[in-house]
Amino acid sequence: MFSPSRSFFLTLLTVTAAAFAAPAPHGGAYHPSSTGVTHSHINRHNVALDVDVRGLEKRHDNARFTYYDAGENACGSVDDGNAFVIALSPAMYNNGAHCFKQVTVMYNGKKVQATVTDECPGCTDAQADLSRPLFQSLAPLDKGVIYGSWWFD
Repeated sequence: MFSPSRSFFLTLLTVTAAAFAAPAPHGGAYHPSSTGVTHSHINRHNVALDVDVRGLEKRHDNARFTYYDAGENACGSVDDGNAFVIALSPAMYNNGAHCFKQVTVMYNGKKVQATVTDECPGCTDAQADLSRPLFQSLAPLDKGVIYGSWWFD
């Protein structure tokens, strides 16, 4: 009734249609949100989902890093002079919304963990001030300014 090439084409068409009709393996589309709303209500496969999108913030590349002498900070504590801490721009600091969160700072392939404890009033966007020991773990202090990446852990 059908030629072999037509049968093959119909089989291929049926398999392709079935593949596109199948539900997404992750339970639905991902819709990023800056509101901090969890997506646990999206549960099409009776799998317990408890995803908090607040921690899914992007990586900030080509960020300008300088250093400062840590001490009393905007988060309301006092940093030890040897602490690996970071001061974020007012926009990123967001009135203390990220106080004591962990970040990864990367320069020339070297990654170091740090804690957000301060605001850098002179910084804009993704620029940040690193404590002296943190900066020194990435580059010599005489560099003064370096460009790297950082992101929330």
